[in-house]
Amino acid sequence: NLKEINAFALPGGPMFVNRGMFDAAEVEGEVVGVMAHELAHVLLRHGTANATKAQKFQIGAVAGAIAGAIIGGGWGEAISQGSQLGLGAWLMKYSRDYEKQADLLGAQIMARAGYDPRDLAKMFEAIERESKGSTPPQWLSSHPNPGNRVQYIRAEADKLTIGPRSNGTGFASAKARFATLPPARSM
Repeated sequence: NLKEINAFALPGGPMFVNRGMFDAAEVEGEVVGVMAHELAHVLLRHGTANATKAQKFQIGAVAGAIAGAIIGGGWGEAISQGSQLGLGAWLMKYSRDYEKQADLLGAQIMARAGYDPRDLAKMFEAIERESKGSTPPQWLSSHPNPGNRVQYIRAEADKLTIGPRSNGTGFASAKARFATLPPARSM
């Protein structure tokens, strides 16, 4: 029951979608797109891959800290700090790659389920509007820039055939139920 537009999935599949995601969605496909994106993270085992990479990078960070301590002084501090910053930036690059993979597979999952993947792009536009330009440059973020995501999701959608969709999803009734609740809390 949080007002932020956010969702995440844990390794193994448990998925959490904030109320803010439902409140921001104009159509069911926007929430479906986010859930397909999170499902893609689980299917591609991104959580496990990140944990494995982080272990390897910790060794590099410790080596940088030791080298900095041995050298000492300003140069030693620069080496220690530089290794931490460099390794952090490297891990964010992997995270951005994983986000793009999840976006593209999520778009494919949506199309197979009968939803237009462009709805996922619309949700990223809503997220961008919500951030009011406060998103950091992409190289400082673990996620791709929302505008870039919109472009490549739409390009992927142009290549996909949207399958048939089943009826009776309950999206409208879920939104109506949320509207009767007290305001969502903020993180």
